[in-house]
Amino acid sequence: MYVSMNKLKVPADYQSHLERAFAGGGERMKDVPGFLEFLFLAPAEGNEYIVFTKWATEQDFQNWTQSEAFQRAHAGSNPNSPVTSTLEGYAVKAHS
Repeated sequence: MYVSMNKLKVPADYQSHLERAFAGGGERMKDVPGFLEFLFLAPAEGNEYIVFTKWATEQDFQNWTQSEAFQRAHAGSNPNSPVTSTLEGYAVKAHS
């Protein structure tokens, strides 16, 4: 298994916009090969959101990032967005 975590720093005045943009994100990805789980996490405090996705393999994640589905999912992205992000990937070593 493989997990991707995209950590998003979001200014307070942009948070509601981002939350609307990610609403239903997992539903849109349910037919992507190797996709297992989607979580959009809002901070209890602060301004860091996390987009968590779980995949059968790292290759499944890589295939998705290079797919037309990925391009469509990100087509509406605002090039002037104040959001900054850091993408991190993890091999799952234990799971229950």
